[in-house]
Amino acid sequence: MLERAIKWLLPAMVVAEVVLVRAGLLDPRSAVAVVVAIEFLLLLVAGRQIIAAVRRYRRGRSAGLDIWAAVEDGLAVLLPRPVARAVALEPRIWVCLGTWLFRRGRLQEDKFRYNKRSPVGVLLIVVVITSPMELLLFELLIPWGWLRWVLLVAAVYMLVWAFGFYASIVTLPHKLEANGLRLRYGTFADALIPYEEIAALELKRLKPPKGRDGLCVARDENAAYLTVGGRTDLTLHLRAAHLVQGLFRPTPPVTTVHLSADEPERLARELERRVESSLPH
Repeated sequence: MLERAIKWLLPAMVVAEVVLVRAGLLDPRSAVAVVVAIEFLLLLVAGRQIIAAVRRYRRGRSAGLDIWAAVEDGLAVLLPRPVARAVALEPRIWVCLGTWLFRRGRLQEDKFRYNKRSPVGVLLIVVVITSPMELLLFELLIPWGWLRWVLLVAAVYMLVWAFGFYASIVTLPHKLEANGLRLRYGTFADALIPYEEIAALELKRLKPPKGRDGLCVARDENAAYLTVGGRTDLTLHLRAAHLVQGLFRPTPPVTTVHLSADEPERLARELERRVESSLPH
C-alpha cells in the first residue's frame, strides 16, 4: 500500500505546487517557502524512487529476466504497472523496427516465426497508400496551420509505430530457451512455459472464440489463444495453470495454450524432444 501511494506522490506534489502558486492562496513569502519545501520533498522522493528502480532492475537481470522485462520491473517502482509497461514498450518498438530494417538474417534453429499469415503486413500497405491522401485532406480542409502540423506529426508517428509493431511480430518469434518455451505475439503478449509443465501437445488447427489475432483468453475453456491469420496450429496442455502476459489487461492463468506457428510440425518435434529430456528418468 505504501509503495502504491509513493508512486502517486510525485505527480500529486507537482499538482499541489502548481495550484498553490497559480491560485494565489499564499502571500509571496509563504509561497516561496512552500515551493522550496515541495521541491525538496520532490528531490528526496525522486532520488529514493530512482535508486529503488535501479536496484529492482538489477535484481531482475540477476534473476534471469530479459532486459525489457527488467526495465518494466524497475519502472514499476516509479509508476503504476500499466504505465510502466507502456513506457518500456516505446523504446522496444523502435529497437524492433531497427532490427527488422538493418539486421535481417537466417533464423536460428531454436526460433520459430508466426508472422507469415499475419494481416498486419497487408494493412500496412493499405496505410502507406492512403496516408498521402489523408495528408492532402488535412491540407485542404483544415485552415489552421498549427493543427495541420500537429496532425502531420501524429500521422507520421502512428505510421512509424505501426511498422514497429509489425517489426516486433517478425523479430520476436517463439523461442526454445534453456528452461522453457518462450511464446510471443510481438510486444503485445509474452509467456515462458517451462518444459516440465507441458503435459501433452497436439497439432491441430483451431479458430479463436473471438475471431481476432493476438492474445485472447477464453475463460470458459481455461485456455489462451495466440492467434495469427485467424487460426492456431499447435495446442499445449499444461500440468498446472500458467500466466500468459498481455500488454495492459491482466489475464487469468490458463491450463491450455493454443498458438500459431509458420512451421508447427518442426516446432512440435523440437518441443517434444525438449519436454522428454526435461522429465525425470
